[in-house]
Amino acid sequence: MEGGCHCGAVRFTATGAPDWVGACYCIDCRKISGSPYTVFAQFKKSDVQIKGTPKEYQSSEKVIRSFCENCSSPFAYSYIDSRDQLFIPVGVFDDASSFAPKNHIFVSQKLPWVIVDTDAPQEK
Repeated sequence: MEGGCHCGAVRFTATGAPDWVGACYCIDCRKISGSPYTVFAQFKKSDVQIKGTPKEYQSSEKVIRSFCENCSSPFAYSYIDSRDQLFIPVGVFDDASSFAPKNHIFVSQKLPWVIVDTDAPQEK
């Protein structure tokens, strides 16, 4: 599975199936993406080959986010205490059609007009 930023300066290939696919409704993800929520696919960092150098910054006490320094497309986030996992927004994959969210996190922070599939697993 391949993907990259809008301008093409950062490209990646992810091998294997993601360990987790879910939608996050937290305020940080909304601010970063400019969208009401973001769907992420979680991969082992060792399963992702990156071409280019995303810029990183610590967006909260627990999270480091990376993005293209040139076009500002979000690339991934990881937890400071678990840098061996990458959560990649599915929108940066060249073909995101197979990444339907199976989990929903920070649902308590969702916007009131967002409808969440109540049959899907949810975390606070």
